[in-house]
Amino acid sequence: MSSIRLRDIALGAVLSVGILGINVWTVSSRLGFLHKAKQVKETDQWRYIEMARDPDRTKRLSRESTYCWRVFVPTTARMLMRSGLSLNLSFWLITNAFLFGFLIVTWIYLRALGFETPYRVAGLVLLGLTQGAVRWYEYQYWTTDPPSLFFIALSILMIHRGWHTALYLPSAVAALVRESQVVIFPYYFIYLLRRGASFFEATWRSGSIAIVPVMIWVALRILIVADHPDSMVADLIDTMGFRIRHIVDQPYVFTVGVWGVLFPLLLLFPPRIPGLVRRHPEDAFMVIFFAALCALANNTERELGYALPAVLPAALYFLRSFVKETRLPLAPVLAAAVFMQVLFYFEQRWGRPGMSMYQPTSLRLAAAMIVFWIGAQVTLRRRRAPKPPAQ
Repeated sequence: MSSIRLRDIALGAVLSVGILGINVWTVSSRLGFLHKAKQVKETDQWRYIEMARDPDRTKRLSRESTYCWRVFVPTTARMLMRSGLSLNLSFWLITNAFLFGFLIVTWIYLRALGFETPYRVAGLVLLGLTQGAVRWYEYQYWTTDPPSLFFIALSILMIHRGWHTALYLPSAVAALVRESQVVIFPYYFIYLLRRGASFFEATWRSGSIAIVPVMIWVALRILIVADHPDSMVADLIDTMGFRIRHIVDQPYVFTVGVWGVLFPLLLLFPPRIPGLVRRHPEDAFMVIFFAALCALANNTERELGYALPAVLPAALYFLRSFVKETRLPLAPVLAAAVFMQVLFYFEQRWGRPGMSMYQPTSLRLAAAMIVFWIGAQVTLRRRRAPKPPAQ
């Protein structure tokens, strides 16, 4: 590996540590370092804590679906506890190790997509200031999402770098973490079709990657009998009923309320969005997949946070096009985008009851994002290079 690439990875690592430090600080300044589970106004963490404490599943809470089948994080925490670490420190170390991995893999992935260093620095900062990607898990650090985010990002990187055989390992391990890894198999199928594979070849190659994870998911459900099985129909009715009751807030929740400045960046060139979707249908599928899951899951930020490996490159692509076409200096444009994400970061609510289900609309933030987008459109009209006359 060349010294240049080593320096590049070192830069990504330093940025990732800095991003984690900012998020740890914002949570710790309010709740204290290694805050207790009872300080978190959510309930999911109690299942994973009980699973770590109760490997024999004697307690009802450790047998509740779908939590009881997500064995990787509680088992790893229990192993760390046996080495002498406390329960909270064990979960915290797991969360931050995988959040670091998620950030550094995203850094490498953006490089593989051809983004120059300034765009990758800005992109990683924008990602790190998205609550559904990092801060929520510093707050509720007993969850299974950070390893799942890492394995999904790693799988996407492997697909785009051509490391297809290596996909077997992260897919198998991720099956022990969370069901979210299932998105990779249709993602890979669509990617192969786009790259010219036949339908049969794409089905065979993506299906072969899925076999072991599916077997693991089936085995877990046979070996661990849930005490309180989920009902998809009941979840659908409950979640959609909630969203209908808060219908006025849903446009905000599904756009600026989740992605901050990434959303207006995606809309810098609306006519070009269909073309980008045609060129990268697998990424469009990922966004649609996790948006559709919000019909069953009420935590919109966390679900749509899984789509960031698709959303972030698209936002950076349009941002780079904006800089090229307006011929503005790069540094101020990137600084403006980061500044808007800082506003978003500090406007997002957390630490209160119901915030996982209901992120209230911030009219101030929505207005700021609209002004940002209008300003970008005006700048494009005024500074875009004129097209050469037809010959």
